[in-house]
Amino acid sequence: EDPENPEQPEDPENPEQPEDPENPEQPVGPVVITAEVTEITLNSAKCGGGVSDGGGAAVVERGVCWNTSGNPTVLDFTTKDGSGLGSYISNITGLEHGTTYYVRAYAANANGVAGYGEEVSFTTLEKLLPTVTTAEVTNITLNSATCGGEVTFDGNATVTARGICWSTKQTPTIEDNKTIDGTGVGIFTSQIPNLVPNTQYYVRAYATNEVGAAYGEEVS
Repeated sequence: EDPENPEQPEDPENPEQPEDPENPEQPVGPVVITAEVTEITLNSAKCGGGVSDGGGAAVVERGVCWNTSGNPTVLDFTTKDGSGLGSYISNITGLEHGTTYYVRAYAANANGVAGYGEEVSFTTLEKLLPTVTTAEVTNITLNSATCGGEVTFDGNATVTARGICWSTKQTPTIEDNKTIDGTGVGIFTSQIPNLVPNTQYYVRAYATNEVGAAYGEEVS
């Protein structure tokens, strides 16, 4: 026995536990948080996250993952936004309009272990009818008048035509007489020609996009 290093007696209250070869210590993944989803459009959005700890190994990949069913993983759709610790921004593209998506930030380390942030959800914009208002009718003569309107919202789709429609019957549509006064949102002025003297007309502004035609209030 070595007198300088005598064998220590076993502590019966804290016996040394031998390592279980069938259950080795499990590697851990990075610590990740998910950022807020912003800039949501018909088919894209921005998200991202932050990695504060690599889980005992270098962070070799990071980004966000998403799906439409919940609890997304790296086996679903992903972005790849660099490596290492710190915050990052992710651009999510190729989405369907009017659809709810579930997103988590993720990071993978050199041990091949992924860590995930909390799940967040968002819904992409839906394509709708435009919103349009009808202006006052002015400059009324024997056979003409001036009207117009304003497209205040494009319905998340391009306004391909705008103008006014009119008829001697109520609730005119673009199947009746109409003008075409440009495209897009904004104010427009329309000239109503070829009217019959001493006749009452009904007028509505309209705007069309790929969803269909929308109308402003009726004036006469």
